[in-house]
Amino acid sequence: MPYNNLTKSSFPAILLLTYLTWANNLFAVLDLPEHYGQVPWASVHRDSRNSDFSPLPTSADLVVRVSVLDGAALINPGVIGGHGNHFVTSARGPGFSHLHAFDRNGRLLWESAPQMSADDLDSHAGFNAPVIDVHGDIYIGDGNQLWAFHPDGALKWETRLPEAGDPFVYQVISGQGYVGGITTKGKVLFYRRDTGAPAVPVFNLPAGTPPQQGPSLPGVWQGGLMDETVIPLFKQIAFGYGVQVANAPAVHPETGRIFITAAGPKQGDKYTGVLYGLDITEAGISTAIELPMGGGSGTSPALSVSGDTVYSADGDGNMLAVASYSGEVRWSAKGEGLLSPAIGPDDTIYTGNIFAAPTVIALNPDDGSIKWARTYDAVAVKMLPELEPFPPLVPDGKPVARLVSVISVSANHVWVGMNLGYDYHQPGTGLTLPIPHKTVVCALDPGNGELLKCTVVRDTVEGMIKIGYDSEITVSHTTIFGSFFYYGVNPSLPSDYRNPVKPVGGMTILQPNSQRY
Repeated sequence: MPYNNLTKSSFPAILLLTYLTWANNLFAVLDLPEHYGQVPWASVHRDSRNSDFSPLPTSADLVVRVSVLDGAALINPGVIGGHGNHFVTSARGPGFSHLHAFDRNGRLLWESAPQMSADDLDSHAGFNAPVIDVHGDIYIGDGNQLWAFHPDGALKWETRLPEAGDPFVYQVISGQGYVGGITTKGKVLFYRRDTGAPAVPVFNLPAGTPPQQGPSLPGVWQGGLMDETVIPLFKQIAFGYGVQVANAPAVHPETGRIFITAAGPKQGDKYTGVLYGLDITEAGISTAIELPMGGGSGTSPALSVSGDTVYSADGDGNMLAVASYSGEVRWSAKGEGLLSPAIGPDDTIYTGNIFAAPTVIALNPDDGSIKWARTYDAVAVKMLPELEPFPPLVPDGKPVARLVSVISVSANHVWVGMNLGYDYHQPGTGLTLPIPHKTVVCALDPGNGELLKCTVVRDTVEGMIKIGYDSEITVSHTTIFGSFFYYGVNPSLPSDYRNPVKPVGGMTILQPNSQRY
């Protein structure tokens, strides 16, 4: 019986569904490496491979269960522990806490001490997502420290990073069980999980020259959504300019090889990137792969199901497939504005385009050919009116749907966040960006990209989409486009075109519609 047909009169079916859901959760093989917690969502891209894939099944028909952390723009929705609890970071600055634990109903369980000085967990943690280890302990970096907490919020340890203001871009757990990662300036740092002591000597990636300018987005994260002092760095990381490293490392679950994309050397007027493969041994960290790529720091790399291939898109819009053992390029596929790849259980690569159609793209892992590419403007046309053009800012008043989130994959669906609105042509930049009028979280058919169902949420969702137990879907309201248009662009637009939603940020937990009985 389809989920959306369940009613109060279907009580026996509900009991059966509840039992089957519990059984699916209990016996699902979460398949994370041995040092990671066997939990629904253990790190920023779910697992060490950065796959954004969960083996748990989902319902396409969702409703909002609860929204929390009003007033805080969240870069990502964090992680989900073994009891279904959520651990998420924010970045509102002095006087606020920046690591929060909620249960599945949005009840606050605990949070870190408010930031009162540089010795506290500070707002730089807001661009980070925790990583959960096999004991359920939680690790998170900020602007000058790496922190370890027990699941109940008790402090396990904290240790200083070598350079204040050079934070991790997400933490990982190495094949040896060390915790650490790579900083914005390319420092590779790992620490012992039991004590926080350095596990290996500091390793520096070769110096590169990142692009020095990114998109001009006046108004982003204004209105108290984020600590003003961290906004410049967060914009650099979010859009891949001004920093050596702007993405999450992937760790091979068997060999332990760490993959990261970074800025490469400038060649004349051209910026380059590099895909690195790093090995950790008793002697320290060494470079096994150093593959030139196009344009800047690229996307977070992701490993295939077997681990034999690593995928990443560079700043020029090329998706590369690289042998994870030898560094040989297997294929390259050209696209535009490609997002970090998500890897399905059959190795299909899901990526997308935030600037134009097609919005979501599925690539064949054998050769990079397109399995399907879809545009979803029809859903925008159903929900929004066509408006009179307002050239040159909005030369076409037809509603459009644009991908804004990283893509996630469940056992039976592809999940995306989209803005429904109108294409805004930013003066002097050549960028076309969607004016958000509604934001939706949508389930797609993984086989052909058909849109199955969308749920309206309260603010824009430019981060990841978490998949939890019992078909739970969680999104973070990063409100990049929401705040940019509301605070920075609305005054230049006619009232009908303005973003009508004052940015509120926070995190929204969605549940199957059938659970409302």
